[in-house]
Amino acid sequence: MSEITVKKLSEIVGAPVETLLQQMKDAGIHVNGADDSITDRQKLDLLEHIRQSSGSTEETTAKTGKITLKKRSNNELKLSGGAGKGSRTVNVEVRRKKTILRRNQNTAGAAQETEAPAAEPAAPTSSSRTEELAKQNESERIAREQAVLARREKESKASEAKAAAEQKAAAEQATSQAETPAADAPPKEAVTAKTETVTPAEKEAPTPEKATEATPAPKAEETPAPKQKAKPVEEAKPAKQEKPASEPEAKAETPKADTAKTETAQPETKAAEADKPTLTVNKTKVDDNGLPTDPKARRAAVAAKARAEAAAIFKKRPSRAKVAPKPAPAPAPAAEQKPKEAAKPAAKPAATPAKPAEKAKKKPFQGRGGAPGPLHIKDGRGNRKQKGKRGQQRRQENTVDQSTDHGFEMPTAPIVREVEIPETIVVSELAQKLAVKGADIIRAMMGMGVMATINQALDQDTAILIVEEMGHKGIVAKSQDEESQVADLIENIGDYEQTSRPPVVTIMGHVDHGKTSLLDYIRASRVASGEAGGITQHIGAYHVETPNGIVSFLDTPGHAAFTAMRARGAKATDVVILVVAADDGVMPQTKEAIEHTRSSGVPLIVAINKIDKPEADPEKVKTELSNFGVISEDWGGEDIFVNVSAKTGQGVTELLESILLVSELLELKARTDGPATGLVIESRLEKGRGAVSTVLVQQGTLKRGDMVLAGSEYGRIRAMLDENGKPINEAGPSIPVEVLGLSGTPSAGEPVMVMENERKAREIAEMRHNKERETRFAAQQAAKLDEMFSKMKDGEKSTLNIMLKADVHGSLEALKDSLRKLSTDEVAVKIVSSGVGGISETDVSLAQASEAIIMGFNVRADASARRIASESGIELRYYSIIYELIDDVRNALSGLLKPELREEMTGLAEVKGVFKGSGFGAIAGCLVTEGVVKKGNPIRVLRDNVVIFEGELESLRRHQDDVQEVRMGTECGIGVKNYDDVKEGDQIEIYTRTLIERTLDK
Repeated sequence: MSEITVKKLSEIVGAPVETLLQQMKDAGIHVNGADDSITDRQKLDLLEHIRQSSGSTEETTAKTGKITLKKRSNNELKLSGGAGKGSRTVNVEVRRKKTILRRNQNTAGAAQETEAPAAEPAAPTSSSRTEELAKQNESERIAREQAVLARREKESKASEAKAAAEQKAAAEQATSQAETPAADAPPKEAVTAKTETVTPAEKEAPTPEKATEATPAPKAEETPAPKQKAKPVEEAKPAKQEKPASEPEAKAETPKADTAKTETAQPETKAAEADKPTLTVNKTKVDDNGLPTDPKARRAAVAAKARAEAAAIFKKRPSRAKVAPKPAPAPAPAAEQKPKEAAKPAAKPAATPAKPAEKAKKKPFQGRGGAPGPLHIKDGRGNRKQKGKRGQQRRQENTVDQSTDHGFEMPTAPIVREVEIPETIVVSELAQKLAVKGADIIRAMMGMGVMATINQALDQDTAILIVEEMGHKGIVAKSQDEESQVADLIENIGDYEQTSRPPVVTIMGHVDHGKTSLLDYIRASRVASGEAGGITQHIGAYHVETPNGIVSFLDTPGHAAFTAMRARGAKATDVVILVVAADDGVMPQTKEAIEHTRSSGVPLIVAINKIDKPEADPEKVKTELSNFGVISEDWGGEDIFVNVSAKTGQGVTELLESILLVSELLELKARTDGPATGLVIESRLEKGRGAVSTVLVQQGTLKRGDMVLAGSEYGRIRAMLDENGKPINEAGPSIPVEVLGLSGTPSAGEPVMVMENERKAREIAEMRHNKERETRFAAQQAAKLDEMFSKMKDGEKSTLNIMLKADVHGSLEALKDSLRKLSTDEVAVKIVSSGVGGISETDVSLAQASEAIIMGFNVRADASARRIASESGIELRYYSIIYELIDDVRNALSGLLKPELREEMTGLAEVKGVFKGSGFGAIAGCLVTEGVVKKGNPIRVLRDNVVIFEGELESLRRHQDDVQEVRMGTECGIGVKNYDDVKEGDQIEIYTRTLIERTLDK
């Protein structure tokens, strides 16, 4: 038996502790304080005391008004997101509210007032009782405890209940006998019995006396159970009929009762009315409240009433439809249902006429949901159905649409989606757009003969084919062309006055032909002496003020690795000076410079340098150049030839005059106003200064503080320097400057433009970044597939992993191109990472993970990077000359080549006879005809010039003495290991195997 403290009970019922202690004391329950525990029996005694002290039991059980129960619960609901998204959790709070309407029982004369829509309410209960019941709020815990106690009390008082049941059964039998001759009873009495409204608690288990009440027939709304037989109407007990709670509710119930009355058979109603005067004799003695006067029966009725209320609350079925419950007959409590076998035969005569109506209204089996199909509730709320103890069904009055329409219909046709496909798209992104799994895309690609992974980038055409293969429609997406945006910005610059500008001259030629020395003489500086190895490895941009005007020079490297750098120089120039050494003539890079010049369509001036040398031959140079379409004016051509000497300065003045003459003929003009545009000549990363870019201004005036977009990088110019390192505030057309402040190092050759604001610059830069990333990713995927297929075809290929760091972007690009050209079918160079700037800890860590060699071109590693490299054994190599780096990589690749195995014949012996030797088998007596026969060398046995055996020379003797070698013209005995089939006339060939290292061709 569960116990609870007084303090806890006061919190549950909502009453003060002092009031509860006083009530316990009045009820005879001994407790010492609020912390004492009380049993279920004591709680029941307290409840009975409160009911008795409130005035009358009828007021306790039939209190007017309504009781509202509220309950709130919290739970979590998981909702799935869209395609490619995870699920999310939503907190759901459920609030339930249940209102129980109570009606007072009728007075003694209420049975005859059938025409009244609502009876007079009973006397109001005392205010103390109303407050007490309101505080209790029909608590769930007390209800359950009361139900358990009532059930146990029922067992203990079975004898009293049995006696009361027998007495009621006798009264019902007498009533049924008196009902038979009554045929002219007014039908309104049946209506009175039908208009009885019972609360949900009273429907479950009413008081014991209501078991003797009879109804003429079940209502049309009810589904009768097998045990629900129609009972005779007992009009002799008017006090037991409950009154409605209010007049409107009673009016609402009256039409339903009338409907039930019309559906009931007429003989039955007449019999019920005729039986009215005879039923008053067969009644059990009850008081004004409708309870038995016998104390034992009274306690049983009170317990049954409490049990019914507890059961109703325990089931927790709140009414969501805010309507009064339907009127229903009051069934007998469980304690009084034992003698029902005796009551059934008496009720059968009155119930027989109602059977046709029951059958007509009987519904088919409805299943658990209460309907022969999926229910769709119009107001969005659920419907619940409960069964009483006697099989009665209760349904809340929600409007239910029992149609067969579903909330979700299966699509009858496949869904065809229109998908916009950009220039490149990843497989996972394509799957998300098609609302399918990535595995389905890969499966479709494999069916098309294409191997792919979930992260592989697809080109636009392939993606459209895949979309159409899967039954959808692919649309070419309108690409956000950043170039068109830039073009629009250039068009919107406006019309400005065009003024003459200085020419931009690019000096090109073969390495060591004196390009930088010639420019050095023009600039009156010593640039060439400062170059590593005496060669130029960067584009040098300078401008020189001459008496006739300003000339801007671009000095390009002549090494073979700088092809792209020379091509950029030719595109950015107005005039090209081709420097050719008079003592060396036309060389490979000279030919390349001519091709770049012709493709750019710019004028060409040939400077024949080193004219001061004795072996100089200018005519030879002219002849060689004429073979490539460069013909001197002296020979009737269009190209200007000038003989110069970078050492003595001979011909330099004539060269400058020729440059200015050509520029005047070209009529070079540019605007000086408006936003500036230009070209990135070179870019590098300097410690403490960040990204430094050499920019050649082509249009407008570049000012410090401008927002600049250079390729995929952008930023505000923090500082501008000229070629001598002096800060300047602005630069006009054809002037090269160094710019600080960009977000990164742009690629050489990228266009430069001043933007209106940072937002536009950032948008275009991000678009270019994304395009570069997609292109790079696609190239990596293609390289991986090519590598995989090459491994499958040719076996394992040796790979040299290299991490490359350079000082400027142009040199880095030249190195990468040169190193990739060293790869062959057997060995390959893999550049795991490359960048501009010094070697950092991150570079060393990456090189350690990929087992790569770190090569720095004009850069060095910092202290922490050197420490980590020494600890992990990573090799750091520094270079200042580009061909030294390329040669080292070539030698490393040569070491990865498998050595070549070569065979060289050292001797030949002819078999003259065969004899047996002890322990050796057949011994061949031979005469050495060529070379030298050495013991231990591999041999071949030839018969008729056909090799029949390959083995090893095991024994070599001369005159029974073991010897190490036998020379030509000498006889000897040769024992071949594991071979005895030697015949006279055979030849034994002796040879050696030599491993020869292979090298890559230069």
